[in-house]
Amino acid sequence: YSQDWPIYDKACSREKLAFLNIIKDAVDYMMMNEKDYNYKGNGRPPAYYSDILKSLCIKSYHNYSSWRVESELKIAKSMGVINTVYKRSTLIKYMNNGVITSLLHKLYRIIAEPLSDVEMYFAADATGISNAYGNTTWRKIRHTKFEESQCREYSKLHIISGTKTNVICAVRVTRGTFHESPYLNSLLEETAKIFNIKEVSADAGYLSRDNIKAITKIGAIPYIMGKKNVNVPAKGNSPWGNMLRMWKNYQMQFALCYHRRSNVESTFGSLKRKFGDFCRSKMPETQENEVLCKVVCFNTCVLAEALLTYDLKSGFMVSL
Repeated sequence: YSQDWPIYDKACSREKLAFLNIIKDAVDYMMMNEKDYNYKGNGRPPAYYSDILKSLCIKSYHNYSSWRVESELKIAKSMGVINTVYKRSTLIKYMNNGVITSLLHKLYRIIAEPLSDVEMYFAADATGISNAYGNTTWRKIRHTKFEESQCREYSKLHIISGTKTNVICAVRVTRGTFHESPYLNSLLEETAKIFNIKEVSADAGYLSRDNIKAITKIGAIPYIMGKKNVNVPAKGNSPWGNMLRMWKNYQMQFALCYHRRSNVESTFGSLKRKFGDFCRSKMPETQENEVLCKVVCFNTCVLAEALLTYDLKSGFMVSL
């Protein structure tokens, strides 16, 4: 496709300022209907979730360790993005908080919602995020590089993303050994709450009757690559048979729609290059929150560029 270089140049050169403005507006909009903190009784009150969320996203955007992010938080405070600069120990403590997990899930959906008028075609896939950052383990010393790769620790990021802007619409974070196919149904249900889904494409790892039924149930057309040993029904009007007959008998037409799935690979590549392909954290819940922060930052950058191209007037953009 032809890149709109003036728009791309403007989006890249102003990305950080746009990121800070969007994060501030999106978090403030979300916290209008949430308790900023639940404080009862005596003692030191907890930190405000709004400032914690903004601080964690700023940390993830710069891909800094908790030691180095304080200067960026002071800049954000001087711009009015946050009200309090919390110490690194506070940020680390709240990174391992289940409430932050649920708020991050809401936040990336709120940021994606303004693009609901643009995206109609979606793709599903999963990728690994390394958990072995900075670790020198016994297996690294004892085994060869190939043997070590067979037991590498990582989290798996399951997503559905739009194929036009690459915005991430729904996310699940699991252990690296979990298969992606069982999570498609819940990702579809979450995406369908915001977006009007016309097509869903995915690789052969998602091929199952349940997944095809779930896609057709929301009114979309499935394009999941078949396998060479799959039995293609000769007759019938089931979603499973219809898709497989199209895959087998109309390969060129099927490939044109299925090729949209390539955009989800671009989404993963962009996310990892910009915000890192590893987690600094060690605890499972902390690693999940760190991955979700990367997703929030990615969606924010996508929205910042889309604002230069489209007239977006839905979601939290209406209140601006």
